[in-house]
Amino acid sequence: MGWLSLVITLLLEQLRPLPAANPVYGAVRQISGWAERNLNAGRRRHGAYAWLLVVVGLTLVVGAAYAVAASISVVLGLAVNVAVLFFALGFRQFSHRGTEIQIALANGDLNAARRELTAWKQLRDPSFTAADLSQDEVVRQAIEHGLLLAQRHVFGVFFWFLVLPGPMGAVLYRLAEHVARVWERPPSAATPPDRFGEFASKAFAWIDWIPARLTSLGFAIVGDFEGAIYCWRQVARQAPAAGLPTPDSRTLILAAASGALGLRLMPTTEAARHFDEVGNEGAGLADPGVPALRSVVGLVWRSILLWLALLLALTLAGWFA
Repeated sequence: MGWLSLVITLLLEQLRPLPAANPVYGAVRQISGWAERNLNAGRRRHGAYAWLLVVVGLTLVVGAAYAVAASISVVLGLAVNVAVLFFALGFRQFSHRGTEIQIALANGDLNAARRELTAWKQLRDPSFTAADLSQDEVVRQAIEHGLLLAQRHVFGVFFWFLVLPGPMGAVLYRLAEHVARVWERPPSAATPPDRFGEFASKAFAWIDWIPARLTSLGFAIVGDFEGAIYCWRQVARQAPAAGLPTPDSRTLILAAASGALGLRLMPTTEAARHFDEVGNEGAGLADPGVPALRSVVGLVWRSILLWLALLLALTLAGWFA
């Protein structure tokens, strides 16, 4: 049922992408905002209580609904799976911005590409602006943002959907990502440190640990395997962070995609820190041009098809075992 649910959802999402502004996302934002307003006393343990209430609580509610539906009918259970996945899974609901950036740059309209990138990234970072970025940096940041969205909306959801019963894993992953992002508070010298979002950030970092590595492995298999593994090994040498996996998901995914495509997808200073070695400065990675946008889309879709084919093989093997 898992493979069929994923395929049906991907087909539905291709036909009719879910708008970013929809009642389900709005309800999740209201619930997470309510929990922060009422439980945030600036301590880490309060963030842990809120995380258990929002993430684990809503995951169990969805799991109970699925269990009831599946006990009534297999078809009804499949329908619940697809309905939940439709809101948790899907890259098309955001990827149109990447397409618009590609079209604008192909037409030589850098200002339009900057506006599209600004609108795209402001959905997550309201302070972001691309007004002063060069064309190469617009392309690089569009690729970086698109790859991270693919992880958050496709590959991470894939993994946890298959690990937990019914659609519980998909809900757990997406809610954990959401609260880790919206409860994060940058430190301020003017106020006492707010540690409310600390637990959510660390929890999601560990929840995303295995999916990020499987995503990176997929990029290596469908791209330049040696290049991806080399870049993976380079970033794996970074100093460990207290209580967090090393390298973090963002760094690992960008490194693997860089090696798989032979392109520098990290900021210049970050890429130099990881990849510059005597006699091999930059690891031979080229700066991404406009055609790189299409190459990255191809990499993502080849990886999706790879994991769907592997899941289908495992499903068939289970049937005939």
